[in-house]
Amino acid sequence: MKRSAFLLLIAAFVLLTACSAPPLGANTPAAEAAPLGANTPAAEAAPLAAQTGNESFPRTISVNGSGTASAAPDVAYITLGVETIDPDPARVVDESTTKMEAVLAALKDLGIAEADIQTVNYSLWIEQVHDREGLPTGETRYHLVHQVRIKVTDLTKTGQVLQAALKAGANTVAGVDFTIADATALQQQARDKAMASARAKAEQLAAGFGVKLGAVRSINEFTGATPVPVALSEGMGGGGVPVQGGTFNITVEVQVTFDIAD
Repeated sequence: MKRSAFLLLIAAFVLLTACSAPPLGANTPAAEAAPLGANTPAAEAAPLAAQTGNESFPRTISVNGSGTASAAPDVAYITLGVETIDPDPARVVDESTTKMEAVLAALKDLGIAEADIQTVNYSLWIEQVHDREGLPTGETRYHLVHQVRIKVTDLTKTGQVLQAALKAGANTVAGVDFTIADATALQQQARDKAMASARAKAEQLAAGFGVKLGAVRSINEFTGATPVPVALSEGMGGGGVPVQGGTFNITVEVQVTFDIAD
């Protein structure tokens, strides 16, 4: 009797286990996996490769154009100064100050405004004195350089300014630069010439190859200014040191790319 009851208990347990287990292959990770090739990276990469093979290159013509505009300068910048040397630092400063004050007074007598005079260099250093054989003597001396930049708007006074400053005690001249105070109009003239030059070149190339110009694809500009040493007229120096203003040139270069029209 006990044996029969035990066997019935085992049979009931097996039957209960079989009923509660899910069917083989239903709602399992293998069954939930997407079909092979659907929405996978390999499937998405195929259209990208096809698009890459359809890329085209635009048909263009690229040219350079250059234009130059010239005008007489209307302003001059003179850089000059006083250089003094003395073994005593205090004395070298006093001597430099005295000479520069005389130079500034001479400039103001010519009508140069204070706003047009600017100090651009004031430097002091010690120099070791050497003998003729290049050996140090043990002595030292001080160098002091004091330079100013002078704006001259009346170019007929350029030579007079130089002469007056040198007579007053200036003993260094770093340079005289002639330029144009406002070069906007000159730049526009040069730019117009550069654009016309570029279009003429592009039209000639297009006609030579039997095509037509399309829209402008890109434009790049490069600008430079140069003084040309050509005399303007007699008397530019104004009776002082002979100087020549020459002409002032501005050059504009453009690089233009045109589409070729179908």
